Amino acid sequence: MRHAPTAFDPAQSSELLKRLLVALTTISAIGMGLWAWIQNNQSLLPPPDSSNGKSLLHQYQGLTHDIWLILLLLSVGYLINRTWVNQQREATQNDKASLGPVGSFLQFVRRNRITTILFISYTVAMIIGTTYLYKDMVDWYADLVDGYFLDNFSLRGSFIKETMRRTDYRFFPLAHQDIHVLSWFSIQIKTWMLFSAAELVGIVLLCVKFLKNLEKQRRTSAATILFIASMLLIHPSTGTAFFHVIYCERMLCLVFMLYINAYLEHIQTGRLSSFYTTLLWALIGIYIKDIAILLFVIPPASLWVADVLHQSNTSTQPRPPTSLFSRRYRLEHWLCSLSLVFISSYIILAFIPSSYVGEGAYNDDANYYISLDFRFYLFAVIAAARAISVAQKKIELGLLDAINLSACSYAIILSVVYKFDSAGYLALPFQLIATLNISWAWIQLIEKRKWDGMDNKKKMLGAIIASTAVITADHLTSKKTFASNLIDKKLEQAYIQSTYEKLDQITREIREQGSGPNVIIHQKSRLSAYRHLNRIPYRALIEYIPRKDKFIVKDGEGKGATYTPKPGDLVANLDKSTDLIEPILQNLNTETVYRHNPTNKTGLILKITGIKP
Repeated sequence: MRHAPTAFDPAQSSELLKRLLVALTTISAIGMGLWAWIQNNQSLLPPPDSSNGKSLLHQYQGLTHDIWLILLLLSVGYLINRTWVNQQREATQNDKASLGPVGSFLQFVRRNRITTILFISYTVAMIIGTTYLYKDMVDWYADLVDGYFLDNFSLRGSFIKETMRRTDYRFFPLAHQDIHVLSWFSIQIKTWMLFSAAELVGIVLLCVKFLKNLEKQRRTSAATILFIASMLLIHPSTGTAFFHVIYCERMLCLVFMLYINAYLEHIQTGRLSSFYTTLLWALIGIYIKDIAILLFVIPPASLWVADVLHQSNTSTQPRPPTSLFSRRYRLEHWLCSLSLVFISSYIILAFIPSSYVGEGAYNDDANYYISLDFRFYLFAVIAAARAISVAQKKIELGLLDAINLSACSYAIILSVVYKFDSAGYLALPFQLIATLNISWAWIQLIEKRKWDGMDNKKKMLGAIIASTAVITADHLTSKKTFASNLIDKKLEQAYIQSTYEKLDQITREIREQGSGPNVIIHQKSRLSAYRHLNRIPYRALIEYIPRKDKFIVKDGEGKGATYTPKPGDLVANLDKSTDLIEPILQNLNTETVYRHNPTNKTGLILKITGIKP
């Protein structure tokens, strides 16, 4: 690691950092003291499930998160200001003479027609068939329409509850907040998918920029850009995360790529603007996901330690112990201090309220398994080859190696606390880093070597063949493939939407005949009286409660009463396997009114024709 020289700036002073670390340590100590007091004095506090206990918890979480948000916004605002000020100072004539966003876009399209077609096709595939009836989104979306579209810029309780009101030891307060803010401007799901597609394209272009700057290339060829785009877009983890809108891994990957690009720029140029930009993205990134701290702290920590060891081994003079805290590592000092920022935030915002409620951890029933795919092994080979070269002192440990360490740590911790499935959305940050390594290998083997007779057209053909080979190997060696994930997701959307529309049509026809229909659903259906079904014109909505083996009226006539199914009632399965409603049908004679497809994963509407004796 070699930082270019940089001018001194007060914000980077060790004195300020020391004060911050003392403050964070004090906050952490106070937080742990409060936690210990709560554990030993539970009798002095109201029970967490009582009205007073819930009120106390709500006030604590509201106050602490408000203070945290204010401090975060002030910090982000300061870093943005310092970035802009220093960018103005550092701007050169060449920077001012750039093409601008429109010119750059048109130039990219002209030079990368095939990649542009891939982006457009992928975006269209994301949008087609997309509905509001996604898993989890069913609950969140109901909160968006409560204000009849008249309260655009109000805070959405569903997003806040999901992230900042948890009591299961999870901590990701900035997760989903991109969608939260987007909901102020549009509640159209297809608009959200366009935003998600823009995030994905941004990630690809940031990958291209990172590898270009890492290898100090003047320009990245169209073949390499196509290869990177194909590798990242066509993978089951990408398909799962980006063909949905709720997974925070999307925003985490975008912020991570912004972070490592800024960090690489600072390593190569030492600019103050890149110093502040790197710290800005790291500060935001650590709050997007519980274990995201690994992606933002391990790279600077490993580069810092490696460089100190390298300087000690190559120096002819014995280095003083304080060399580890030399001013040349200012950025690393600040980035590593974010670990204490995260710990103190976690203690105050998540650990204390979760301990008070005592409901257990989110991952108590986790599967704890590891499932690896072809790209994992490909990444392992490339990362190991680089690590061996570092060990043999053929190359110095660089930013890509440090990022690889964070990827390995991320995969290990994910498998320990929950599960690591290479094809799942949780593995998307790892797969992003794997793509960086595979693309780096492509650049070394193809771009940086002068092959006789290989022009741009042949390189483009080579990129298509190479990416197709990797994608084919993925599909042949994995049960969960990009294609199967995509088909399952689109099929689910289709049968839920179709069944919902059919249920609406049938109930309206029955109502027009003079008798309001009763609709029976299973309690575990994601749709309910508060989630879309209240727009169906039923007389009563009844839920089957399997634990009590009873039918309870949840909405409409006789709300709250126990119910006995009658001939003429409708039994609907909208979003689950048909096996779920079998207990409902045990003593009933029914006829099929609508069935979307012959499989178990289908929408199904049945009409009760009689009661079995």
